[in-house]
Amino acid sequence: MRKRGVIGGIFAAGLIATSVAHSQAATLRNASVITSGTVRLSDLFADLDPGQDRALGPGPAPGASIQVGGAQLLAIADQYGVDWLDQSPNAVATITRASRVLDQAYFADLIRQNLPELGNGPVSIDLRDFHPMMVAPDDPKPVVLSDVKWDQRSGWFSATVYRGQPSGDITQDSFMLTGVIHAARRLLVYAHALPAGSVISASDVQIDESYAGHISSRAYTEEADIDGMTVTHGVVAGSPVLDQDLHRTVLMHKGDPAMITFAAPGVHLTATGRALEDGGAGQYIRILNVSSGMIVTGRVVNASEIEVEAGSNPVPSDGNTLRRLTAPARNASRADLSLR
Repeated sequence: MRKRGVIGGIFAAGLIATSVAHSQAATLRNASVITSGTVRLSDLFADLDPGQDRALGPGPAPGASIQVGGAQLLAIADQYGVDWLDQSPNAVATITRASRVLDQAYFADLIRQNLPELGNGPVSIDLRDFHPMMVAPDDPKPVVLSDVKWDQRSGWFSATVYRGQPSGDITQDSFMLTGVIHAARRLLVYAHALPAGSVISASDVQIDESYAGHISSRAYTEEADIDGMTVTHGVVAGSPVLDQDLHRTVLMHKGDPAMITFAAPGVHLTATGRALEDGGAGQYIRILNVSSGMIVTGRVVNASEIEVEAGSNPVPSDGNTLRRLTAPARNASRADLSLR
């Protein structure tokens, strides 16, 4: 009985010793994220002994990662006396440097801070050939702008960007920042998306009082100027209504018959005419009064009516114009007679 008790005590002591040893053994961190520029022993191993942690060397750049292979891990554990459980030459530890992204919005705001002459009004800053930049998340001043230049006439600007904390790589520590600054303006934008071929009405557009986007051609500011025009390609809501995106919807074609109307206080006259050129709604074109042989200028009301305003001065037409425009009508009459 005495012997059995001694053996039992030794066995129990062995369990306690094993438990203590296991509780003090370190475990490998397969993946860890660091916030500083230095890799520490605790970034590779968890459950180190008190006072065992120490700096090992420089870490990766913000947003980048490094991998430590099994052979190097074994050498590090041996060098610093780390009792590493499950040691294996096939183990891998990945260390990633925490970061934040400096995007276009960040640099656009930085440009504005460095150009006080822009004032407080809305502007659009378009960056050219821009690539986001990764920096440390706790860096209060990650970059500095230098040599900021702005041509107010063309809108072009340039500046040199320097890292606040240089990495030592000259290709990464500075670069040129270029782009265009557009001042805000009042103009028409599309109220909703429209497919190509759509005829625009007032309900399709709205006024943007402070549009600051890039404009590549003449922009419209009045609804009356674009009413009845046709979209040449699909457009999206919020985009500016540009001259290059529209063409006049032709309601009346050259040679079409039309009714000429003239209205004044107490007077309303009509006459038969033929259009001398194509015209869209609201557009002014020349039309021949077939009865008088005079050419007048009027506004296209619809596909069959042109309104001549008071003060319009008619001019005589030449014989060639009359023959060219009346020939289709004579041919049509002959065709009708031949069918009777």
